[in-house]
Amino acid sequence: AITRYIRDHNRAARPFVWTKPADTILSKLARLPAPSE
Repeated sequence: AITRYIRDHNRAARPFVWTKPADTILSKLARLPAPSE
């Protein structure tokens, strides 16, 4: 089933297009709390 899904998905594959500038994404990531260990 997984192989079939990948094959079918790849037939109509198209490149990922970022919708926001990298600076916006990185600034949001910087605001995330530090993970606890």
